[in-house]
Amino acid sequence: MSAENKRDFDAVADQWDQEPRRLKLAQDVVAAMRKALPLGPDMDALDYGCGSGLVTLGLRPFVRRITGADSSPGMLEVLNKKIHARGLTNVVTLPLDLEQQRLEGSFDLIVSSMTLHHVRDVPPLIGALAKALKPGGWLALADLETEDGRFHDDPTGVLHHGFSREFLTGEFTRNGLADVAVITAASIEKQGGDGAPRRYPVLLCVGHK
Repeated sequence: MSAENKRDFDAVADQWDQEPRRLKLAQDVVAAMRKALPLGPDMDALDYGCGSGLVTLGLRPFVRRITGADSSPGMLEVLNKKIHARGLTNVVTLPLDLEQQRLEGSFDLIVSSMTLHHVRDVPPLIGALAKALKPGGWLALADLETEDGRFHDDPTGVLHHGFSREFLTGEFTRNGLADVAVITAASIEKQGGDGAPRRYPVLLCVGHK
């Protein structure tokens, strides 16, 4: 991502897990992924845009090994502290920005949660993730359903106001993925400017190579 309209995730990394709504969202996304995906102890997984590792660590018990990848050194530092504090042996971190770098290696499972709306050109990203799947591997991407732009209080780094089901299924299918499905993984309630609560669905799109 270019420096223009880019959020400084390093600056907020230490406080990232202090937002209860963020913790609940990660738990809901992990629960939806566990239902939608054939997770197993023979799977090598990648969580792209892992942040502080909330989804990474939520999936960790259900796969052989998971790599938390992110472009923010500060976020990866927070995740590394968790890994060391808990003595985890099947979680590693990887500095990675797929808008600037290539993804090396291949995986049985690639997931990402609430990252797509920070990516300027989403189709090439989905293509890169799909290409990095092993034969039979699964891709699972979670993000906001198309919204009116009022979800984020601070629009810095927000490049898309969610995504439609049609867009997600179209990109998965275009990249050769099969059995593509979209479910509602979570619903985030936030108070609008008029004081009324609003619900924002979070979609999870899955498919396999």
